[in-house]
Amino acid sequence: MNQVYDFKRIMLLAGFKFSLHKKTLMLTVLGYFALLFIIGFFIAYANRNHPYNLYNFVPFHYVGMLIMILLGGIVLASRAFQDMNTPEKAITQILIPASTFEKFLVPLISTSVIWVVFSFLSYHAFSLIFNCVWVCAFGYDFEVFNGLKVFNHTWVIEIVQAFFLAHSIFILGAATFRKYPIVKTILAQWIIQWAYSLFAIVVILILFGSMENFGNMMNHIDHSQFPTDRFDPVILEAQARVLLKSLMVALTAALYVTAYFKLKEREV
Repeated sequence: MNQVYDFKRIMLLAGFKFSLHKKTLMLTVLGYFALLFIIGFFIAYANRNHPYNLYNFVPFHYVGMLIMILLGGIVLASRAFQDMNTPEKAITQILIPASTFEKFLVPLISTSVIWVVFSFLSYHAFSLIFNCVWVCAFGYDFEVFNGLKVFNHTWVIEIVQAFFLAHSIFILGAATFRKYPIVKTILAQWIIQWAYSLFAIVVILILFGSMENFGNMMNHIDHSQFPTDRFDPVILEAQARVLLKSLMVALTAALYVTAYFKLKEREV
């Protein structure tokens, strides 16, 4: 048997983790649906005199589904290693007959890919019940919500990348911080961003003397150095987007790898 990766062992570990947290997970999901149901009641009641369509519910369902996927995945990722947050739980975690890679892989996949699929399917089931209730109560024309239409928009790729980047950040925070991982991860991210901003400002002041001089220098760049036949602005923008997306993928992978080694360090 492979000591690092074994599919049967992973499935047993996933089943064990799900049995520990299924009650909390189900109650949280049902609570979220109940909140949306209450909000939907006010929308339906406010438009009761216009029962010919459900146009207000279409963006409502898109927003509700995306919030469930994005925010839910981040919250779950930040609690991925809560079983190691106390000495008693840490001992139990260490004694589980699975490798560190498997203990990292199970929460990684379950809080990202599996959560996205579960949220997508469960929200569609909820939307059917949701729409049926308001159709029966206020006489709205019935309309089936189709979340797959979100893939018709080009920005969905950017949302997916942003989700996995945020997911990697919070799963690293879960592996790093034992208490209040969500708060500490947000605080650490805020501190790092401000540190980079202050560093950039200091470099600009050293090289250009002031922010005004830096702005003037940028405005007086000789565009003749960039012939339009060789440097098409549209092409440059597309290349910049590709570079940015590539950097996001590389950063996400680096954060996942760092989170794995941080978890491995906690088990030593």
